[in-house]
Amino acid sequence: MSDAMKTVGHEACFVCQGRFCFSAVRDCGSGVETELVFASEHEGWRGIPHGGVAMTALLDLADHCCLRIRGMNLMYPLAIEWRFADSVAIGDKMHLTALAQDDGTIDLQMRRVGSEKIYLRGKLRHETGPEKVDFRLPDPRELLQGGSKHQPLEVYENCFVCGRQRRLPGLRRRFFKTVINPEVPDNRDFSAIIVHFGAAGADADLRASLQQALNRLHPGVLAALLDELCGWSGVLADNLYGYTVRFKLNINCLPEIGAEFFGFSPRPQVRGRGARKFYHPQGALYRKRADGSLEIIASAGGQWLARDELRRQFDESHIVEDLRGIVF
Repeated sequence: MSDAMKTVGHEACFVCQGRFCFSAVRDCGSGVETELVFASEHEGWRGIPHGGVAMTALLDLADHCCLRIRGMNLMYPLAIEWRFADSVAIGDKMHLTALAQDDGTIDLQMRRVGSEKIYLRGKLRHETGPEKVDFRLPDPRELLQGGSKHQPLEVYENCFVCGRQRRLPGLRRRFFKTVINPEVPDNRDFSAIIVHFGAAGADADLRASLQQALNRLHPGVLAALLDELCGWSGVLADNLYGYTVRFKLNINCLPEIGAEFFGFSPRPQVRGRGARKFYHPQGALYRKRADGSLEIIASAGGQWLARDELRRQFDESHIVEDLRGIVF
């Protein structure tokens, strides 16, 4: 692949140009391949790479594949079906491929070098129109005026998405439990997890380091945010913490760096019990248009395997803070 082909639309990309995940991309049959070594900057749970980082790397490689095979960047909206099927750890070297198929889809794979078992598999396809959601999204004004309804969640020290003590790049997001319309009897308990990407100050500087195309947020950032948002929803149902197993992601558009948007994930369904307990969250990232309507930037849903050891790890290793002065 020529240098010109490699960098079109990636001149400011933090994944490949910044070498957050990889640098060299090679031709591979009907697509491209590369390697990455999971390091501390990729962490989610302690000692475990964040699933959002893995999806970020493969989404970036998918764009390189589209450039290589079709001579153009990925077009939106698009949908990706993800399946996690192996365990990995910080320090593991991974082999990544993105292969274009005859039906227009792109097959994505990531596996540990030396292993035939696939850690993460994805199938990417273009959609004819933006994806909608089947749950109510509150007006952002309801969230911004939430006041004491919003309860900030404790965070983990080095998580790619919520870590507060890590160096850039990282999203440094604060997630909140909240209740919408608390005067309604059925809503007396916390009913959703929310997150906010602001438009000014330190947030703008932060997001400038998370680009793919110039002035556009990397699609992997949307994937990582939704993975974390949906994952956190387990605390609304029996205080569950889990691993992502299946994850359906729809990206309707890539927001500009300065755009303000919100994330919302309602209480998930829970199935199974004991070591086979799963929760099934949904979530969306969205913003308000000038005409007052809500625009869904990206949405997701999937299956998480709840594990008691993750709840214990979080209890033992999260940052203990005074949360009383933290505002959404």
